[in-house]
Amino acid sequence: MPKVPRPNRPLADVNVGNAKSDGSRDVAVHFMPDPDILVGEGESKAILALDASRSLMKMYGFGGPFGGDPNYVQAVARKLGAILCAAAKSGRSAGLYWAMGDGSKIEDIGEFSETDWGNVAIVGPRDRKNFGKGTKLLPAIQRCVAYAGGDTDLTIGAIITDGMIEDEQDCVNYCLQIGREMAAGRRKPIKLVLIGIGQEIDKGQLERFDDMFEGTELDGKVDIWSSGMVESMQEEGDILAVLYGELMSEDVLVADSGRVEDGAGNTLKNFADGVPGKFTFVLPKGQTKFVVHAAGQQVAQDVSEALRP
Repeated sequence: MPKVPRPNRPLADVNVGNAKSDGSRDVAVHFMPDPDILVGEGESKAILALDASRSLMKMYGFGGPFGGDPNYVQAVARKLGAILCAAAKSGRSAGLYWAMGDGSKIEDIGEFSETDWGNVAIVGPRDRKNFGKGTKLLPAIQRCVAYAGGDTDLTIGAIITDGMIEDEQDCVNYCLQIGREMAAGRRKPIKLVLIGIGQEIDKGQLERFDDMFEGTELDGKVDIWSSGMVESMQEEGDILAVLYGELMSEDVLVADSGRVEDGAGNTLKNFADGVPGKFTFVLPKGQTKFVVHAAGQQVAQDVSEALRP
């Protein structure tokens, strides 16, 4: 489902389906979660994986023979790494480079506290010649899964990329296997967030990863992936929404009661027994806005940017 960029708070994630035969659309809404609630008392880990393909060298500050470009990746990584620490029970999140060498190699950066992330040097592979010639994501996914281990109750992996992922089908096949293990209770939850950076992002591919399990036997049971764009992550709340937004569930209540209306004031859904942190509703044909009424407040959200025929 196409996403609404930067939803109005406290909405974290709003996805809008394609028009159905009657012109209506399914809309999926996630509220902003509290990372402390998500983690609870269980064991949790977080990891940040940074694309180190050659197309990103300029964004690491190596543009041209004399360099001098701003290290944009470092600024993004320091912020994301620090925020991920809140999701890790140890208070530390790990970092690694991926897409090195032939596009499949990985190099560990280390584990850092929130304070440490503010000072860590993010300059790409130790040997600059190891910036990658391709972008193969599967090894990074496998490293995130291995980092989770078997005893971690929740693992969050944020993966930064700037270009087209070459091994998409291999990633799908592997993630289906992991998803089946999660659905069967043989593996603890893993959430991976694919974050696009730069001007050449294949947004369609990000969306395909986000919707990977739609139409499979895992649809509605397991959701490993979500996605976002750095350009839409202007404030800390935007980053939190991308990292944690889709982790909210129907079981977490955010208000005692509420309702959803369309832009014309028609009630689309009532929540007499509590507003869940995640819910869906049907937006009628011709409507481009909805309003959530809860806890004596209202949140209006325009969805025009996510509408497709």
